[in-house]
Amino acid sequence: MRKFLCRLLPMSMMVALALTTPQAAFAEKPAKGYPACSDFNVTVTSSGGTQDVRMTRIKDGIIYTIIAGRGTTITVKNVEGEESVTFGTKGSVTRTAQDIETGTIDFSLSGANLVLLFDRVDVGGPSTVLYTGLVEFTTDSNYTLLEPMEQVSGTQRDVCEELS
Repeated sequence: MRKFLCRLLPMSMMVALALTTPQAAFAEKPAKGYPACSDFNVTVTSSGGTQDVRMTRIKDGIIYTIIAGRGTTITVKNVEGEESVTFGTKGSVTRTAQDIETGTIDFSLSGANLVLLFDRVDVGGPSTVLYTGLVEFTTDSNYTLLEPMEQVSGTQRDVCEELS
């Protein structure tokens, strides 16, 4: 059982980090940016902040993970121009529940979270939005959004519009 948990922990941490704001600090930028705006690609950089895995547990075939972070400054840039948007985040919490059998992952993001949806892959994409509040959605095992966001409350900042 211990070997099984050790194999799943890195995967579950990657799932939890995949769409959270602090993830940009650890992600390697693609050469041409992310296809997360309809007319151009964007790059994301971040500085400062902290991020901690607060809890991971497995129960009834579901991997539950909670990750919390705060104080990250994020910059999103239009790779085809010089436009960029920089904003600070006071904090965020990512809760995930990954079904081991099906691979689906339920995300619940609270606080300030930058969510990028990609062109031709994610339902509702492409888009780059800073959500401040609560966002809930489900992805497949490849972190692809197959259905629209389940719940969105709070404020939304359309970063693509600001970079146009």
